[in-house]
This record gives sequence, structure tokens and C-alpha cells, in this order.
Amino acid sequence: MSAPDVSVIVRSIGRPTLARTLASIALQREVSLEVLLVAASGPAHPPPTQAGAHPLHFVASPVPLARAAAANAGLDAADGKWITWLDDDDEWLVGHLRGLLDAAAAQPSAGVVHSLASVRIDGEPDRSFGHPLAVSELYEENFLHPSTALVAREHVAGGCRCDESLQMHEDWDWFLQCAQRAKFHFVRQQTFVWHAGIGDSGAGGGRNIDAAAMRRSTAAVHAKWASARARLQAALAPLHEHARSAVAHGEWARAAAGIRAALALNPNDPDALALMAAVERASGRLAEAQAALALASLVRPHDAMLVYNLALICRERGDLAKVRDCALRLGRMAQREPRAAALRDQLDGTLT
Repeated sequence: MSAPDVSVIVRSIGRPTLARTLASIALQREVSLEVLLVAASGPAHPPPTQAGAHPLHFVASPVPLARAAAANAGLDAADGKWITWLDDDDEWLVGHLRGLLDAAAAQPSAGVVHSLASVRIDGEPDRSFGHPLAVSELYEENFLHPSTALVAREHVAGGCRCDESLQMHEDWDWFLQCAQRAKFHFVRQQTFVWHAGIGDSGAGGGRNIDAAAMRRSTAAVHAKWASARARLQAALAPLHEHARSAVAHGEWARAAAGIRAALALNPNDPDALALMAAVERASGRLAEAQAALALASLVRPHDAMLVYNLALICRERGDLAKVRDCALRLGRMAQREPRAAALRDQLDGTLT
């Protein structure tokens, strides 16, 4: 029997929402998949139910399992060509897996295909979570949800597993492991609903936030990856400086060479993309400059200067609607980034 397209690891403590989670898996059509229902609550977990026509395998445990251990139990049992997770309080929309698999087929060199989450917390408007990857940014904070991603089985077989010393952020660490060996491809689809306030991880939203535990876990991940992060920064620094110097002297070909080298080392590098925008603008290619800055501002979404410079390019192109969008973005980030409010005011002055 051939391996299924996807193994879906469902870490479950038998919440009432498990039925909704399995029903959302049942809605996935035109894809062969297996469901691995991991009894994270141990022997107290109720008997498994069904996920529509898709085969469901119960991964029992004689003891309760922490988050990372439950994920690893699912990884050990998985046979699919691609692996993903869906916890027992979240859900997928119709077409989620088919969309990711189509994207993977269109990008055969990608070992991880990921998309957007719709974050749902009672009493709050839904918001989007996720954006394209640059490894330099992933060392800083996590912006990937495992339920939005497919990871090629070869990377799991090669050693990408969840670190059971981590009480939370095991998914962030897992993606960092994958990023050392796999090419990531971002898909602009939003077909996963993350009920961030329901769980008890402490890393969600609403009532599901433990700020002290988050700080401890973030520090643990930063410490684990400090050497790898420092090596990347040390390799990128001279390339960025080379390109900046070349831009300052109007040496566009030399700047482009440094930028290409930085992007080869760190795909979607936002600093390199910002320098690329300067080169494209100087060459009269405003559309290309806008595209480079738009991507940079997605990869580093809290950088007010990237958004402001994108607005200036949009204004130069006469696209005032996008300038207004940038002004709104700056307004939303003003609480986190003090200079964002002043930059927004500068833009507002050009729109009146």
C-alpha cells in the first residue's frame, strides 16, 4: 500500500472541540491522508472517533504526554509524504490541504510549504497570523503555525523532531530545525482557524496567555539557537555593508552583487530587499522597487521604516490607495514601534 499524501498529527486531551477538529479533517477532499490521534491525556483519553472517510489511527499512551512528546509520538507513527499538525481545539476550512499540496507541486524544491492562520479569540475581530520566511527573522520570533504548514517527511526522517525539554514553543524550535535544511515556500491562503484562546499552552491569546512562561520559553529558544544566529549575522554583515556602500556611491552593479549574495544566504532577507528597492528605484524600475519593499515589509512586519519607504515608492507611482494602506499599517504598529506614529503623520500630510 502506497504512503498517503499527508499524515495529520492530532494532539488531543479529549476536549469537546475534538469532534469539530476531526470534522474539519473530514472536509479535506482530493487528498489521501491519515489521521494520527495522539492521546496526550494518557489512558484517560476517550475512545477515538472518525474523521470522515479518512483512516484514523489511535496513538495510545499509558501516561499523559507534554506537547513536544505528543508531537514526537505522532511523528514516530507517521507514514505520509508530508506531515502536519492539527490540535484538538483548532480547525481547517475546505480545501486547506489541497491548496498546500498544489503549492508544493508547483515548487518541487520546497521542503516546507506554509500559509496563513486566521486567529480567532472570543470577543475580538479575527486577525491574520503568518508571513513569508527569512531565517534571520525566525531566530527572533515565531510567526509560523504548524497547522498552516506541510513538512516533507525526509526532513523528519533526517532528524527534525520536537525538543522535549521545551514546555512551549516546541513548534518554533521545530521550524528552526527545518529551516537549517529545507527551502520554505509561502502560500497566501488562509484556510486554518486557530482558536487561540481555547487551549492551555499559555502561548495563544485571550485567557490562553502565560506571559512569564512565554518569556522563559523564548529565552530558552534564543539560547539554543544563539550560535547559529550569530553565524548567520556574521556572514550577512559584510554583504549588507558592501551593498550599502555601493548604493551610497551609486555603484548599482556592485550593490546588486552584494544583494544577490545576501539573498542566496538568507532568502527573503528584508535588509537586502530594502537595498534592492533602492537599486531598482535608481534604475527607474519603480514597480520592481515597490515589489521588493512590499515583500520586505511582510517578512519584517513591525519595521516602521520599511512600511514608510514602501509608502514613498507607492506615492511616487501615484498609487495613493496603497499609501493610505501603509498609513493604516503604521497606525496599527504605533503602540509597539514609537516612531511609527510620526511616520504615519508624515504620510497623512501628503494625503490631505
